[in-house]
Amino acid sequence: MREPSAVSGQLSAFGAAVGNLFRGGPANVSWERALEGLNAEDAARVPDRLPHSVAQVVAHVQFWQAYLLDVIAGENPPAPEHAAGGWPEPEGWETLRDAFFRDLEALRTLTRDVDFTATLDRKERPWAVGLTNFGGHSVYHLGQVVSIRQALGLWPPPSGGDTW
Repeated sequence: MREPSAVSGQLSAFGAAVGNLFRGGPANVSWERALEGLNAEDAARVPDRLPHSVAQVVAHVQFWQAYLLDVIAGENPPAPEHAAGGWPEPEGWETLRDAFFRDLEALRTLTRDVDFTATLDRKERPWAVGLTNFGGHSVYHLGQVVSIRQALGLWPPPSGGDTW
């Protein structure tokens, strides 16, 4: 059996690793860089043969971030009946982006809280499970944002993209 301090240290390392997924993770460009330099018009553009704009993807991720934070706060928001219900139409790029980054940081902070991640959610699972799923969801859509920007000829962002 492991010592409590060893387990706590592992949970702390786990929280740091999963928390990084909300920002993009160490192996990916960050959300900050992926959205850098996009104005409202470019964020709303949908490339040929792709289904979404950057703004639509960010609105989708933000929908679920806000949903999760509501659940964590003890509210019981209804889940969408269909996948399309989790894809709200984006309004106000600056406001959306600000809310996205605010909620991203709130989730990242919760993920790094060892006591919180060990508590059970409404489905009797440790919060670490749900936060890990949402972190993965975020990174998945981060890749879409990069692909959308590439398809629009808007990549790399002004400060550069990841290159080897």
